[in-house]
Amino acid sequence: MKVLYTNAASSVEEWITNAEASLDSSARKIVGLDVEYDKLNGSYFSPKKADVIQLCVGTDVLVYHICHADERSEKLYEFLFGYRYTFVGFCVAEDRTVLSCSKYYVHNLKDIQAIWRDPDNKKRLQGLKDVAGAIIDPIYFEMKDGFGRKEHRMWADLPPLPPKRLEYAARDAYATYEVFRRLDVFERGFFALFKHPEKKRGRDW
Repeated sequence: MKVLYTNAASSVEEWITNAEASLDSSARKIVGLDVEYDKLNGSYFSPKKADVIQLCVGTDVLVYHICHADERSEKLYEFLFGYRYTFVGFCVAEDRTVLSCSKYYVHNLKDIQAIWRDPDNKKRLQGLKDVAGAIIDPIYFEMKDGFGRKEHRMWADLPPLPPKRLEYAARDAYATYEVFRRLDVFERGFFALFKHPEKKRGRDW
């Protein structure tokens, strides 16, 4: 992964410009999205807002410490708001709400949790680590280890993020992107065989 960590709107906009160039030259316009915030904080009169926003395109990851941003990024607003790209997340309802409280809105957002689950995992609710461990690599089963409620309350701390938290944020975004990318490849592959059964064949050796 190539990770950009910043709280500067200008750096965010430069990253988005590069990401758009990559996406516009690709047939599959997928962007991994994750949001970090204090899950135990917030009320009706003081709703939760995003502390960190993570975006991933390919192996390029943006970790934007938005609660300490130097200024608002309208380019980020436009990037998230439009329908040119498919944004993907995991259990996205709360992320969408938190982003809207920060005045950022995502319309074309798909939820991996509503698309796929590991058929061999008997847990009633599967997390990103369960899905990523099954699809990408078993090492992802441990991606949340040592990261509990205490750590999740620290996203709003003054920058820079500690290395452990930065790695966690970047890995979340990459895993989200890569899981959906692979699911998309699998789905299109199955559909291609169903649509063109004459192309099915056995071993070619």
